[in-house]
Amino acid sequence: MSKLLNYYLKLFIFNIDDSSYERLEEKKKSILLHLFFYLFFLSMGVFLFSNFYKKTYNTALFNGTALLAGGLTFWLLKKKKSSVAPAFLFVFIISAISTYFFLTGGYNKSGVAFALMLPLPVILILGKERGIIALALFFLSNTLAYYFFQNEPWCPHYNFSLICRLSIVFLFISVIAFANEFIFEVLYTRLEKLSTSLRISQQKYKDLAINKEKFLSIISHDLSDHVGSFMAISSLLNEQYDELPKEERMKLIKNMAIVSKNNYKLLHDLLTWSTVQMDHIPYSPKPFKLEKIYREVIELFNPLLEEKQLSIFLKMKSNSELFADYHMASAILRNLVSNAIKFSQPGGEIRISAKEREDMMVISVSDRGVGMSKEALMRFNSSLSFSEPGTMQEPGTGIGLILTKEFVQKNEGRIYIDSTPGKGTKVSFTLPLVE
Repeated sequence: MSKLLNYYLKLFIFNIDDSSYERLEEKKKSILLHLFFYLFFLSMGVFLFSNFYKKTYNTALFNGTALLAGGLTFWLLKKKKSSVAPAFLFVFIISAISTYFFLTGGYNKSGVAFALMLPLPVILILGKERGIIALALFFLSNTLAYYFFQNEPWCPHYNFSLICRLSIVFLFISVIAFANEFIFEVLYTRLEKLSTSLRISQQKYKDLAINKEKFLSIISHDLSDHVGSFMAISSLLNEQYDELPKEERMKLIKNMAIVSKNNYKLLHDLLTWSTVQMDHIPYSPKPFKLEKIYREVIELFNPLLEEKQLSIFLKMKSNSELFADYHMASAILRNLVSNAIKFSQPGGEIRISAKEREDMMVISVSDRGVGMSKEALMRFNSSLSFSEPGTMQEPGTGIGLILTKEFVQKNEGRIYIDSTPGKGTKVSFTLPLVE
């Protein structure tokens, strides 16, 4: 019997279209509102039948009007797919019925019980704050109405003891309904936090899977190329050292040094990138000015700039302080300036500009070099590694721009590239300003 009752109750309550409501709390209120409407129609139908049976046509007229108003409100709920207006109208209708029963029904009639059960639907439908306000207004209006109409012949005479008992029952049911809603909100808040935590964890696992693929791609492609070059040169020296001219041997040894240095840089970048993915690099934002990083970068790359006879300019339209991780910001600018030098033609120029845009600083590094192909841009946007030799055959690790992108995102910024093959590249990124 219990299982059968549970089955039909679930079928009755949850067979409601709540797809229009996104939040769980709204879905709950929609289901309860439907349930209370069904119970309302059932109870009003019984009341009407009783009124006609007892020939109390005045009460039947009032109940019929209330039933019609309830039907129109239910139609509004179904039509508009919104529970706010129907909820307030429903509460108004049952409050009016309760007031009518209280002022005309008498303490020995079943209508008074209808008024006492009012707190349950009011608080569950309107919520704690609105429900308490609505019940307070209902209690105050009924008290005043009884005070003014108690001497009318149609108004029953309640003694003080009965009014106290009715008030205590009314308050008791209100507290129960309020506690139920409070407990639901507490549990719902905990459920929301748990759901958010699960979504974050799920996203982290997805990111780990994607990063694992990136890592394997970098190792299988870039690292194998670098190690392969070193192995080919070392094998050639080992097998043909005596046959090779001294100049050729020195050239090969120099190439081995360049390749080994580049291998070390690639391994260092891979280690840094993997550390970023595991959130092991400390993120410590603090105020600083861009000029300080600019001077450090120029000092670092001055030999390369002189070697390629490149000019570099800084154009700042703002002297505001940035609020970001200093070491990450420095690494971002170093990588971008390094790429600009690498792909610039000898005698060219590099420009660094900075300007404010709302609460962010937009920093751009542009060159007039070889530019990027559509394939390279696609690989950058998809966070895949790629490496191309520079204008003087300078090698790269293939992971510099990926690290740059990660550091920008870590500092709540954005990065985008505008590049045309043969005309140059402009890389812009944003970093937060000091508030």
